[in-house]
Amino acid sequence: MLTSHIRLLQSRLAALGHYAGSIDGLRGPATDAAIRKALPGFGAPLPGDWTSWTAKRQAVACLQLLARDAGLDPGPIDGWWGPQTDYAANALLHLAATGQKPDWRDIAPGRANPNGWPGESGVTAFYGPHGTPEGHRPPLVKVPSPWTFRIAWNLAQTRSFLWAHEKTADSVARILSRIHLHYGESRLRELRLDIFSGDYDPRLMRGSTTRWSMHAWGIAYDFDDTQNRLHWGADRARLARPEYRPFWDIWEAEGWVSLGRSRNYDWMHVQAARLD
Repeated sequence: MLTSHIRLLQSRLAALGHYAGSIDGLRGPATDAAIRKALPGFGAPLPGDWTSWTAKRQAVACLQLLARDAGLDPGPIDGWWGPQTDYAANALLHLAATGQKPDWRDIAPGRANPNGWPGESGVTAFYGPHGTPEGHRPPLVKVPSPWTFRIAWNLAQTRSFLWAHEKTADSVARILSRIHLHYGESRLRELRLDIFSGDYDPRLMRGSTTRWSMHAWGIAYDFDDTQNRLHWGADRARLARPEYRPFWDIWEAEGWVSLGRSRNYDWMHVQAARLD
């Protein structure tokens, strides 16, 4: 949570009559007390154990509720700062500054799902158990790439394949072939679509202590993360530019989900799981 988020929280708490301190972006005892007082008054059901949460987690929950009341989707009201909460919090800042919700998408993401990819809540039933740091791996396949990828954290290192869950491997192969056919080798490199930032990775979602990343099943990919940071919206993310629309159209035609085109955050990421 940034200082700007805390200032916004303080100003909203003051408007609700719960806070009389400085709007200084510092979460001290007075801010924490105001948050505890405000939380039950939002009219939304809170998890039964919310009173035992840390002050920081209660602050995040309060910001989630403010975003929800403004018509923004923060995800579950759980007090955890994940990508959806990050998007909603930044959208709330934009709304406070301009009086308008961010208007970032002039096209709707594709709705096709020819491969029948499951929703995020159904990935285990569809794909089986996720991988773990202790060594369990889902059934992975090396899918050859028609172009060579450069590794984002070491551009001198290359690879010529992507790891894919066996259920997505044929789809990934078709997608890579179509992208290569559309752009060609030199254009792919010019657009930095050859910069690979991650596939299979047995880890939790960033910001969560309980939810596993789609990468843990081998059903997600990240591209060019330095130009498409997790919390960046379409105003900053390179992959939101018009020249990348065919790239996303090809993924979406196979039912994959771009978090950027669907939620305007994490523009580097695409996954074979629908948003619940």
